[in-house]
Amino acid sequence: MARTVGKARSSKPVPARSSPTRARAAPRAVAPKPAAKRTGIVRKTRSVLSDAPGIMVSLNAEHRHIASLLDALARQSDGLLPGRDADITMVRDIVKYLNDFPDEYHHPREDLLFQILSQRDPGSHEVIRQLQDGHREIYRRSRELLDLVADAETADDDGRRRQLKYPCDRYIGFYRDHINLEEGVVFRRATEKLRREDWAAVNAGSRQVDDPLFGQRVRKEYRRLSQYLGTRAERVGEEIALAEVFGLEAAVEGTVSALVAAAEIRGIVGRHLRATFGECIAIAGRGSSSAGFDAVLQLPQALAGSVRSHSTAGRQEVGVVIARARSELAESVAVRFRYLRTLLG
Repeated sequence: MARTVGKARSSKPVPARSSPTRARAAPRAVAPKPAAKRTGIVRKTRSVLSDAPGIMVSLNAEHRHIASLLDALARQSDGLLPGRDADITMVRDIVKYLNDFPDEYHHPREDLLFQILSQRDPGSHEVIRQLQDGHREIYRRSRELLDLVADAETADDDGRRRQLKYPCDRYIGFYRDHINLEEGVVFRRATEKLRREDWAAVNAGSRQVDDPLFGQRVRKEYRRLSQYLGTRAERVGEEIALAEVFGLEAAVEGTVSALVAAAEIRGIVGRHLRATFGECIAIAGRGSSSAGFDAVLQLPQALAGSVRSHSTAGRQEVGVVIARARSELAESVAVRFRYLRTLLG
């Protein structure tokens, strides 16, 4: 996949970055397909709340895939030590995937999330700028490492191969720090700050593609790498699946559901308080302008009736919101336990 190093990308935190390879295709509302067991890819469950957590679960699943490749690259890097042996071709395949797929698909989707978060949360501008710079730096280091690997593959002496260890270790450390910052800071802030319509915009602007290594069909150039990862993926696949289904997505769905319900309840209470206050002022005005002792005596009763009417209506609306939130959470739990029975069955 030919690319030009240093291709211009905006350094501002708000605009989303375009892929250096090709423009994004029109978004398609296609649910992610379950991956083959031998690759240990997580089978994602669909969110019950406007697909809000869907993009978060997808990004975190891709982080797990990237982390597994960084672990594999670290094992090969250890093989570059004197007296050991490393598979340089495997190093090339790992770095090629980390250069191509994340930069083409994963990072643009993160940038879209960053763009919307920066509008909702101006305090996140600095960390978003740092992460966008990190995307460009990862791409630069990937290209640099691929060039070094190409030189090492054609070299006759082991010295050139051993020289790969330091840039490999720096690359691994930088990538891991970048992912930790995304998950530890920005993903958490997105969960807290973004609204229902924001999640809908992120999902609508994201395109679904089949992962060339971890997807349903492994591309020819990644078959050897897939086989290398296969044994380890089978061993940890169930553990990753359980962690994702019962960990991140559960936390995100619960948080989003609670935040949406709380916002709706606040809106209901505020609306009825304003309506009650307005009606009370109007009733008091009519009472003060009306002649006769009976009109004055009826004023408290009219005020109490207005308060009682809005209180009853407000309680009913709040009850509907709470019931819906409980239903969403109950459905989410039921889906997870059905998945667990299938996984362990």
